[in-house]
Amino acid sequence: MKHTLLINLLIIAVPFGFNVHAGLYKGLDEAGNVIYSDKPFDDAQAFTPPPLSVIDAVKVPAKEEVVEEEEVTETKYSKFSILAPTNQQVIWNAPDLTVSTKLEPALATAEGHTVWLLMDGKPLVKNSQSLSLQIGRADRGEHQIQAQIRNKQGKIIKSSASVTVHIKNTVVPRPGPR
Repeated sequence: MKHTLLINLLIIAVPFGFNVHAGLYKGLDEAGNVIYSDKPFDDAQAFTPPPLSVIDAVKVPAKEEVVEEEEVTETKYSKFSILAPTNQQVIWNAPDLTVSTKLEPALATAEGHTVWLLMDGKPLVKNSQSLSLQIGRADRGEHQIQAQIRNKQGKIIKSSASVTVHIKNTVVPRPGPR
């Protein structure tokens, strides 16, 4: 018990032993020069330095760097057309209608360009990155098909010529009630 008490007192006393306040002393050397020391010397006087002057830094407004934006030119497409179906084509009993397009140069997907397909002026396929577009089963009758390339904002960049197709579906009459 005595041993534990002695160790605890040492643990408490040791930090206070190192916490001695160092003094500052001012005096003259043999040549008459003023010297400062943290240890007392002959004819030295205790010296308390004046408080430090703290001055706020001058606030300089940040310079706005003018970053010249590179003028990114949007890809210009030289050719865009519908390859299939062809104009005035009659399509019989097609369960799925596929529209194939041709584009030069290739679709600039990195710029956010997409392909849209319209039938009779209404969008059927939006934001596609494919040049082969599935419509599915189309209603009987005459239809106008057009493909468009649009940018991220939906602005039309290039349109294909419209193609007229005639959808014919065979109707098998059902026998009436007997």
